[in-house]
Amino acid sequence: MLETADAPPALDRNAERHHIGTFQVPADVNDLDFPLPGVRLESTNVTEGDGTNGVARITRITTGPGITDYVTHEQEFTYSTYGIHVGQDDRLTFFGEGQNISVHLIDCRNDVGRPGAEITIELTVSPYRVLIIPKGVAHTLDGLGGVVTRDEPVWYADANPHWEPDNDLISFPRTSDTAPVVQTNRHRLPVSAHLLMSRMAQRTNALSHNAYAARYRVSIAGESTYAMVRPDWRVAEVKQDAHGLISENNFVLTGPESFTVVPSTDTCTSDAWEVRLNGTPERFVRHEYSRRRLTWLAGSTDARIEIVHADGEHSVIDLGDPTIGVTVPPGTWYRLTGHGRIWLRAEMELLDRPWGPEHRLGSDVTTATQAELGPSRPTQDSDRYLPGPAFHALARMEAQAIALTNRKEA
Repeated sequence: MLETADAPPALDRNAERHHIGTFQVPADVNDLDFPLPGVRLESTNVTEGDGTNGVARITRITTGPGITDYVTHEQEFTYSTYGIHVGQDDRLTFFGEGQNISVHLIDCRNDVGRPGAEITIELTVSPYRVLIIPKGVAHTLDGLGGVVTRDEPVWYADANPHWEPDNDLISFPRTSDTAPVVQTNRHRLPVSAHLLMSRMAQRTNALSHNAYAARYRVSIAGESTYAMVRPDWRVAEVKQDAHGLISENNFVLTGPESFTVVPSTDTCTSDAWEVRLNGTPERFVRHEYSRRRLTWLAGSTDARIEIVHADGEHSVIDLGDPTIGVTVPPGTWYRLTGHGRIWLRAEMELLDRPWGPEHRLGSDVTTATQAELGPSRPTQDSDRYLPGPAFHALARMEAQAIALTNRKEA
């Protein structure tokens, strides 16, 4: 049983906001601390692509629990409120065309010397750094139009009157002169609990694609409490393809055309691909021992995926919609076509088979020209995939190894 947090602040306690500085981050700086305790930038795990299928850059998970959620932003997107996570650290990586964004932060933690301290961080979008915003620090951002934010959240639990497990985000207007003071959760959840919570979010968002609810402090009959407000946004139905490769993602709306996309597999993790399209590439690609699920997140809408089926037939699927994912089974030939730069979420599942010199983990890519390739490998009844938690553990081990290598090289 969780112990109740010591002397949590009253639900109606607020702090006067006082701005203590604006910090401009140089484009080549990826590691930096800021005056609010725990707010910092850290380097990410980026692998430069070799151009196969146009992939120029792969951003893997960092050294947190490894859950990956993505938030897309329509071009005219704006935040009208601040949000405070009571039981979540945000670990945010931004993807886009080098946009300049402003991050506004207010320290709302009950256990800091003087709640209400406020800073502004100005930086360009870059896959090479992750911005860490601790629980209890209110945040809002400007300049996110066309930007994709990846969050690798760290979750905490507690017996805390300020916490609502279904939605721990407390919102308040940007125009307010004061900010709520909150008690944050103390107990960091183990990775297994992160996986469970992510799978629960997948299930919830698969059943209903509502708008993301905002939780506000309100006074009812003279007593302070929290109430949720949910906008009435809707999304169009997904069109299915004849081969069953297109499926709906698990998402909620964060704007009329902006989405929070949570994982679609029980691995609960993914890479972010930056792809540069230049027409129709000469070569097709296949992954011998892994199934990929690709989701377009941002960038050019002149983007397609051409897939070769087991009967030799070709299908071309339009990308440009973050609410759908395209599954590429193991041994299936495909190529990405179009023009411009795009960002994809790449989820992977591994066939459960002996790995060794003949079948090296992560080294299952082969290529072929149109003249060289034959039909794709048919799906087999015997296909079994490595359990999600086992794959997730491998991905976290890889992230730790990459981070260690990067530190040694630095």
